[in-house]
Amino acid sequence: MIFKLSHGFVRLLNRPEMITVLLGFLLLTTAGCGDNRPKRSIVTGTVSYNGKPLSIGSLVFVPVGGGPSAQGKISRDGSYEMGTFELDDGVIPGDYKIMIVALTSSGGSGLPEDTVKANAEPVSVIPEWYGDLEKSGLLVTVAADKANTIDFPLTDDKPKESVTKN
Repeated sequence: MIFKLSHGFVRLLNRPEMITVLLGFLLLTTAGCGDNRPKRSIVTGTVSYNGKPLSIGSLVFVPVGGGPSAQGKISRDGSYEMGTFELDDGVIPGDYKIMIVALTSSGGSGLPEDTVKANAEPVSVIPEWYGDLEKSGLLVTVAADKANTIDFPLTDDKPKESVTKN
């Protein structure tokens, strides 16, 4: 079926005001919708071990009350940025237990270039309790509506109780 547009409608579409109205309508119907995901706050920081930047590893923030966890990769300089749905889209505000893992190959230096050999067991370059949510002793609160800088100065001293950071 072929529709014919009336001459008056075509003249109306050619008016600058109508084009502006149509563009405005398109912008209103497509903009501002967001990603339909919970609001998130930026979380960045550094991870060090015995006073030196940790150059490999990853962090996981697991919400105490349930919900989506957030992940981050530790960069060569020890810095990290967390993401919940994307690599760096932030963390849903709330309280989190933290797990930090840094593995290298047996005999490796702990640098990102080290690869785990197929037959070799991976070796943790930090105490293994940091990789256990119940034993790491690390708890953080991610604040809403602001950027959060949370540093993790790890040591060989096993935590006696949870350490809360904000």
